[in-house]
Amino acid sequence: MALTTWFWVGAVGMLAGTVLPIRDCIRHPSHRRYDLVLAGITGLAAIAYTTMGLGITATTVGDRTVYLARYIDWLVTTPLIVLYLAMLARPGHRTSAWLLAADVFVIAAGIAAALTTGVQRWLFFAVGAAGYAALLYGLLGTLPRALGDDPRVRSLFVTLRNITVVLWTLYPVVWLLSPAGIGILQTEMYTIVVVYLDFISKVAFVAFAVLGADAISRLVAADAAAPATTEPTPDGD
Repeated sequence: MALTTWFWVGAVGMLAGTVLPIRDCIRHPSHRRYDLVLAGITGLAAIAYTTMGLGITATTVGDRTVYLARYIDWLVTTPLIVLYLAMLARPGHRTSAWLLAADVFVIAAGIAAALTTGVQRWLFFAVGAAGYAALLYGLLGTLPRALGDDPRVRSLFVTLRNITVVLWTLYPVVWLLSPAGIGILQTEMYTIVVVYLDFISKVAFVAFAVLGADAISRLVAADAAAPATTEPTPDGD
């Protein structure tokens, strides 16, 4: 199959995933702000895959083709995934901000690695790996400590967090094996693997989040029952 075919497969899959939070938003209007984040994850990815299918944003670096839309997608959608996890854990504004900043830093380093060659490429990869270690600390340590006592919310968070950590950890491994890395995976196989990883890390994430609507209802109910005065967050803000 041609590369463009796989891009269109990705676009259709992401578009299908976007239907889920939209439907949930119609059924549960009180979930709107959660569903909008979820719809942004797959909706923006669908747009990115569409542009790749049309051949837009493709550029040549050395002897390989880099699809900038893929990295722009990650630069926007991965912070939305982190944001959703933070919305479940509610660690406070400062903690959420540094987690989002760490995520953007990792993707920015990945973009720099993709657009450079030689030693520079590996330096940017190493910088991104260091940033990812900090992000993992937040996802595995900081956010779980901020979770409340509701078992449904905790269960949903753990499920989504685990999907995210496992799949995101595979991306740098796949990149190392790709033509940009040591070249074990050829361009077509690399594209196929990334499409699958994107589909699971985004569409499966969104699907499980929508299936956890009961947990979201509990968060919304807790917000409605909270006193009018603002309680201090774990960050003190």
